[in-house]
Amino acid sequence: MSRLLLAWVFALMSVVGIAGVASAQEAANAPAATAQQTAVKPAPSVDAPQEPSPEERAETKRKLWIGGIAVLLFVLVYYRNKKRWTAWRKERAAKKK
Repeated sequence: MSRLLLAWVFALMSVVGIAGVASAQEAANAPAATAQQTAVKPAPSVDAPQEPSPEERAETKRKLWIGGIAVLLFVLVYYRNKKRWTAWRKERAAKKK
């Protein structure tokens, strides 16, 4: 099965590659319109800060605390429900006997 899938993907890539080359050659022979000049936008700053600002660090710390509390609450609810489920199953098994 995997060999068939691999052969199919290879064939599909070959067809797309050949069609892409054919369309690129056709486009090269077509007359091209001249491009209009546009205003140059300023480039992004190359000297970007490597460390986050104190505000960003405080926000990250707050999000980590909230995430940790959420995980802790999930674990507590999970174990409570697990205990209740086990007790319910034992009680149900005892009633059947």
